[in-house]
Amino acid sequence: MSPMPDAGRIRVETAGAIATLTIDNPERRNAIGLHMWHAMAAALDELAADPAVRVLVVRGEGHHAFASGADVSRFDQERGDPQAVAAYAQATGAVLGRLARHRLPVIAMIHGACVGGGLNLALACDIRIADEAAVFAIPAARLGVGYGRDALARLGTAVGLARAREMVLTARRLTAPEALSWGLVSDVVPHVALADVVTERAAAIAGLAPLTIKAAKLSLEHLIGSDGAPTAEIADQAVAECFDSADYVEGRRAFSDKRPPLFEGV
Repeated sequence: MSPMPDAGRIRVETAGAIATLTIDNPERRNAIGLHMWHAMAAALDELAADPAVRVLVVRGEGHHAFASGADVSRFDQERGDPQAVAAYAQATGAVLGRLARHRLPVIAMIHGACVGGGLNLALACDIRIADEAAVFAIPAARLGVGYGRDALARLGTAVGLARAREMVLTARRLTAPEALSWGLVSDVVPHVALADVVTERAAAIAGLAPLTIKAAKLSLEHLIGSDGAPTAEIADQAVAECFDSADYVEGRRAFSDKRPPLFEGV
């Protein structure tokens, strides 16, 4: 079988302390091919090394989807045998682990379809904000696809095990209001306000203490217990480092001076 062209790409843009990672494949409702997962992993590593960036926003290109999951049209090429399935799972797991344990707080800006692998991606983000037209589903049982433990653990943490079972076993689609009531997203806003709300939230987070955020993310990932999750010792060490930082001194001084703190992440 001749290889398919690599449709779709990953874009990263930075404005001040806020970086935006865009899933850019609108012709296929931002379906994610294997090459895009690899590109996301590389982009996340580059962002981790950029001290000027404080917050990451993940979004989909266009008006119809955050991400519609894996590109089913590429299954024969990318997931056609057990070895290929294992390689694909390793690539997706690497991205989701990087997101969940990234030093940056990550906001998923969700419009339209957030389905399958797209929902996995959103669940690995720290905050999920959706527009009123967003829909959420895990249609694995309609495709005969197996669903991994880490993805289900994050889903269960977000909505509870009973509702996670219902989503997976029935392939049910949730509307944005249902997703809000289930705890899958933190906010639902009109589409015209989505970008502004996410930008305001990201700007507010960018002014907070990076070491505190990093420590919190490590502790939460330890509690979820996903593969590769930090040990209790690593999480506790990150907490201890907060109290041994210049930012801790700055936070106390700013509180005493009644002024906003200027955190440097050190």
